[in-house]
Amino acid sequence: MGLCIIHTMREKEQNLKSLTKCPLCKAEYSHSQTLILEESESQTIFHLTCDKCKSAVLAFVTEGKQGVVSLGLATDLSAEEAARVLKRKSISQEEVLEIYKYLNNK
Repeated sequence: MGLCIIHTMREKEQNLKSLTKCPLCKAEYSHSQTLILEESESQTIFHLTCDKCKSAVLAFVTEGKQGVVSLGLATDLSAEEAARVLKRKSISQEEVLEIYKYLNNK
């Protein structure tokens, strides 16, 4: 293995380590409470539920030119609710501008 591949694997392992334990109570996640909500070539979105404290986290793992980056967000959404939210159409720039104008004209 080349040095670059080993470095990338270590980086990936470090980024994913933060997803193995609940950020609130530090209990290890069980595989049965880890669901993949969305997956593409460069990104995977997980929903993790802690067996101990019942808190939930949405975890975004993205692989790019700079390596692997993971981001965990505490949520009160169930896996089903999170999946529905992820499937919704994105809000366009025009829609944001319309809302901004509407709110500032009141």
